Formats: sequence, structure tokens, C-alpha cells
Amino acid sequence: MLELSNYNTRDLLWLGDWSLGWIIALGLLGLAVLLFSAYDLRDMRMHRRLTLLGLRAAVFSLAVLMLLEPALDLKQVSRVKNHVAVLVDTSQTMNLNVAGEQQRRIDRARNALEELRPTFEARNEDHHFDIFTYGEALTPTTLEAALTTEADATEADLSAALQALPEHYRGKDLGGVIVLSDGIDTGAIGRRVRRGEDLDEASKELLASLKAPVHTLAADADAGMRDAAISRVRHDDFAFVHNSITVEVDLFFSGIDPQPVPVTLRRDGEILQSQSVQIDPEERRYTVQFEFVPRQIGKEVYTVEVPHFEDEALLENNTEHFVLRVIRDKVRVLQVVGRPSWDQRFLRQLLKRNPNVDLISFFILRTDDTPQLVPRDEMSLIPFPTDELFNSELGSFDLVIFQNFNFGPYNMARYLPAIADYVRQGGAFAMLGGDLSFASGGYARTPIESLLPVELPPAGPGQTITHSEHFSPQLTEAGDRHPITQLAFDPAQNRELWEALPELRGTNIVTGPSEGATVLATHPTLTYGGQPMPVIAVAERGEGRVLAVTSDSTWRWGFEHLADGGTPREYQMFWNSAIRWLIQDPELKLVRLDVHADIAAPDAPIDATVRVFKSDYSPATNASGKVHVSHRPLAQRGDDSAPTLPSRTVEFQTDASGEHALDLSFDEPGMYHMEVEVEGPGGALRDENLVLVTPNVAQLRDIVPRNALLERIAEHTEAEHTLLPELNAARLDFNPPRFVEIHQRRVVQLWDSALLFLIVLGLLAAEWSLRRRWGRL
Repeated sequence: MLELSNYNTRDLLWLGDWSLGWIIALGLLGLAVLLFSAYDLRDMRMHRRLTLLGLRAAVFSLAVLMLLEPALDLKQVSRVKNHVAVLVDTSQTMNLNVAGEQQRRIDRARNALEELRPTFEARNEDHHFDIFTYGEALTPTTLEAALTTEADATEADLSAALQALPEHYRGKDLGGVIVLSDGIDTGAIGRRVRRGEDLDEASKELLASLKAPVHTLAADADAGMRDAAISRVRHDDFAFVHNSITVEVDLFFSGIDPQPVPVTLRRDGEILQSQSVQIDPEERRYTVQFEFVPRQIGKEVYTVEVPHFEDEALLENNTEHFVLRVIRDKVRVLQVVGRPSWDQRFLRQLLKRNPNVDLISFFILRTDDTPQLVPRDEMSLIPFPTDELFNSELGSFDLVIFQNFNFGPYNMARYLPAIADYVRQGGAFAMLGGDLSFASGGYARTPIESLLPVELPPAGPGQTITHSEHFSPQLTEAGDRHPITQLAFDPAQNRELWEALPELRGTNIVTGPSEGATVLATHPTLTYGGQPMPVIAVAERGEGRVLAVTSDSTWRWGFEHLADGGTPREYQMFWNSAIRWLIQDPELKLVRLDVHADIAAPDAPIDATVRVFKSDYSPATNASGKVHVSHRPLAQRGDDSAPTLPSRTVEFQTDASGEHALDLSFDEPGMYHMEVEVEGPGGALRDENLVLVTPNVAQLRDIVPRNALLERIAEHTEAEHTLLPELNAARLDFNPPRFVEIHQRRVVQLWDSALLFLIVLGLLAAEWSLRRRWGRL
């Protein structure tokens, strides 16, 4: 027996498979039948005509009703509880005290959460209350855990947390959101909406996508807080040495009395510049610019700071540290040529076309002993400025090239020791062949010979140069891999390219490589002491590097190769690579210490790798070395420098690829200087780098609560905004549950009934009987 009391919802269903078009057609057919019947019965009395028409209409309606197959859908249902997301801000700013009180913002939020506990329990028939914490990301948790979770997140990305809710509740019903926060948002909404502004369209679209009210409970108001902060430092990732760079500093002042405030820029602890900002009570944000010129290549640590004020809410945001990489803008090259030649012309054009090279060339067309037929002040030619170049300006050059140049006629013997010192202190020197170079230029037994990677024949009679012999330099095993002579990465292809180069013509005679030198190419026929004579050789001398090319015809690699249908690519690659190696391009060092992040947090692992190469640039497998680490604390306010603390040493050994990943981390803030040292055949190989260890306080750059932003979020979603500790939980309304769960269901077919069939037959019988009685067949 059907118990209707077991079901709480009833719906009428139509089971007939009839389209709307057919239903309309049946209706029109019924109307046509009634109209025809009315016309046929027009001569009958009105009440009789209406009775018959009513009976016929009832029969037709019941017939159509049976065709549509009506049924009664009986269900016992209950509503499925929807979800209310409770978001608790656990970023670092929540650890700050409420303005004028000794209570932290996070504690005020926890008190509100505890006060909401009865509401969660009272409304659990309609809502699931899901607790989340958010900082860098949205994290599900429990109510008990949220009441004890520390506020230590380095970001407060409320935007990302709200954006993650639709994905988290995919396929579920979100009934509302409760946000407990100080309103500081490091995400999209916080960046787009400035203080005092309304929500932008993108933020409104994000809130609209939730389709639920967002109630906001503010942990603190944005009034009464006293703080001076460096909110942002804008600078390029690198700067060019000897070129001006601009650093922009954004400042934020809240509650600071009108007064001039100094803003100081320090470099490695020493004061570099200082500017003053006049505080206006109507303005909170300021920007200052520092412009300065870096003086040396490498990494430098800079610090921007503003003074501490009494009763400031936070002091950590008064200082900002950053690392600036200083690189070369251009390579400064001094090319000294004793006599114009094709080789000099091609190399000069190559250097002039290179936008990264600042070239100064001197062509020696006369000496002080050259006869003068006209007065000196009427001559366009000037004497060679030896004193200016090799006494005053030598240190300003990255590379010095002697190309077919002999020093004797210019009284330069007294400057040769200075050139040797320049190289050993980190400079670069190259000597190219010609009848005025090497032994032919009188360099034997001079300080220059001690630099060269080749030995010169003794002074005196004997052949020091060959002029007409054609030859192709033969690469050595080191030349296959050395960056100067590596025209292709594959050794076999590299040798093919060298064999295809036009032949050189003539060479200076040398007696072999000097101590510590690396020979890259040799003469195919000339030997000395049974060994092939070097043609291209390099060496490291002290902190500097030297190159020797004994021929003055490398220009043929560019000119004749082009004439034969090739390109000057190989000539350009050779000399560009030679310059890079000579000036010690960091990518060409034999030992490299790479630190992949300039700034790290305390106790965070330092991503650093040591790579060691042999002199031929093949990986140095199982090479042993040491990394010396020294720590210098960041300069304290008022101190121009901080002492360097004792260093520690980490030993390592490279793997099969010539690399070793360092396992380092530093717990104390400061600047950590790391120097790697590996013993090589020619002495110790070194490289250095630094990393700045400082706490991540980016989220503390703006600590003034944004109560107004939370209020606008609530207003836009037609929700409630409350400034804690005031809280009326009864005013927090949520969307009612939209989904239901069916526990019991029964479909009763109304059309499949004998009673309905009998009613139709009865109506037909009554119509037929009355029609016969009233004289209508």
C-alpha cells in the first residue's frame, strides 16, 4: 500500500515520448474537433449543445492525457550541507602587535576563531566549516591546529588563496568564505589596489567567480601605527664598470612626524651616498634615486637604510640589502704596431667592428731618430707616447697587443718591467709575429721574454724568421679542446676546419714552449730539439695571461678563405675567442665557482657548484681542492665596516664530469665570501664568489593593516565586515545548500489506471445516450 507520509516531495512527470510539436498538433486537432462539433450542434438548445461539447472535450482531454502518460514522482530527500571556507592569515605581519596594545594580530584572529566555534557547531546541519591557513599557499588544516599554528609565512597571498577555492571545491557547493587577516595582500589584489582605491575589475571578477559571500574579520585597523620602511629597491641585475647606474628606493612612512629623514646607501658597509626626504603628514609614499659609478668588476653588496624612530612597530624593514653584479661594458685594447701590414689591418678592422671593444691603435711611422724636414709643430705625425701609455694609462687597458713591434727605437726598455708587472697583476698581453717581433724585435733576455709562452733563440747571428714558407699549423691535443683554437666542439670536425684553412706564410723562429705554457698549434716541419716548433701558445703568468702567434699572416684565414668561397667565420672565431681567454672571461676559467642565487635565507642550502678543467679544457676528473669561506656580518647602523670573522675550509673532489656540488648553508646573516683553490700544473687555480645571507623580510616591507581593503572585499560580495575584537557571528550569513540527497523514491504511473479507462468509457456512454435522447444520431 502506498504510504504518502514516507515522502516529503512530490513532482508530476510526463513519461510519454511526445515532442512539443506533436502536443501542439493534438491541441489544435482537439480545438478543430470542438469547433466542428459546435457547428454541427448549432440547431440544438444552448444547454444541450454545451453539455455535449463538454462531454466530448472531456473525452478528448482524457485521451490526450493518457497518451502523455502522466506519473507522480514521490521522493524522500534531505539537503546536502554546503561548504564554508575559513581562511586564517599566517603571514609574518600577523605576529606584530595590534596598534597601541600588547596583543598580536594572530592572537586576536585566534580569539575570533575560538568565538566562532559555537557558530560552527550550531550551523553544522546546513554547512561544513573547513579551516585553512594561507601564506604562500592555501593549506587545509583543523580548527585546533589553526589555533596554535605560528604566523611565519614569508608571503600573504590572499589573492591566490581565494583563487584556489573554486578548484578545491570543484563539484561541491561553496556557501561562503570567512577571512581572518590584517588585510595585507602580497598577491594580485594587494598589488593592483592601492590604499584608498576601490577594487579594480580583475579583483571584482575574481570575487564574483566564488558565487558566495566573503566575510572579512580584520585583525587590526590601519590607523595609529608608527613605522618607517623601505618598501622596495629597484635596480638592474647587473651594472657596467665605470658606467653610471641608478637605484630607485621606494619608502613608506606611517605615523612619523614631519621632519627631514636621511636615506643612506652603503657599499660593502661603507657610506656611498645619502639623501634627505621631507616627511609630509598627508603623504605616506616617497621615492629617492641614487646614481653612482661602480669601480671594479665582480659582485658588490649594497645596503639602503633609514633611521630608527621611537616606538616603531618594526625595525627590520628599515634596511634593505641587495647584490649588484658589475661586469665589463667594453674590453679596452691597446694595439701597438711597428709597421702597417695586412695582418695589422685585418685585426684592427675586426676589433673596431666589435661593439664590445674599445680600441686604441698606434701605428709607428716614425721614431725620435727619424729625420725631420719640417718643424715638429707643422707635422701631422706625432712621436710615440710611450710614457703616457706604459706609465700613466697601462692599468686602464684589459689587453695589450704588440704586433710586429720592436721596442728599441722608442727607448722603451725601462717600460718593459712595468708591462711584465701589469700582466702578473691580472693584465693580458699578446705578441704577434713579424720581422719586428720576438727575437727579431730584440725581446730575448728581456722582461717580456719571461712573459711569453715560447722560448726565444739567443741574441746574435742566426735565423730568427722565415718569410716565404707556406704551412698549415697542426693542432696539438690541447688545441683540440682549448677555447682559442676550438672552431667546433667535435675534435674531428675541429681538425677538419683547421686543415681547410688557407696556409700561413712565414713565421718567427722560437726554440720551444716556455715553462708552464700550453702549445695549441705547431709548425708541420720546423723543429727545435726534436720537438715541433710552437706556432700558437698560451700561458698564465701570475694573475694574467699571455698569447704568442709566431706568424703575421692569420689575415689569410679571413681574406683567402672568403675568396675561395668560404667565410671569415674561422678568423673571427679565433681572435674573438683569444680575446675572451686573455681577459679571463668567467666562462673560460679553468676553475669556476658558480653560485646560482646571490641572496639566501639563513639555514637555506646554498646552490653552488665547483667546475674544474684541465689546461686543454677537458674535465678535470678527481681533482682535489678547497673552498675557503669567510664571513663578514652586515654593517650595523653607525658602523662603517664590520670585522671579518675567521674562515672555514671545505675540501672537495670532482666527479667524472669535473664538477662538485657544494653542501653549504649558513645560519648567521652576513656576507659570505667563498674562494675555491685547486692546484694545477702551473700553480694554484682560483675563483671566487659571494652570497648574501639575510632573512626574507619582503612581506614586512608594508606592515600597516589594510582594513579598508577587507571592507571593500566584503562589500562587493554583499557580506559582513568586522573590525575585531567586535564580532557578531549571527550576522555572518551564507548561501543555503543547493544540492539535495535522495533517500527513497517511487514513480506512480497515473495514466495506466482502469479507473481512468472506465471514466473515459462512462463519458462516451453518457454523450451517446444524451445525444440519442435529444434526437441526434
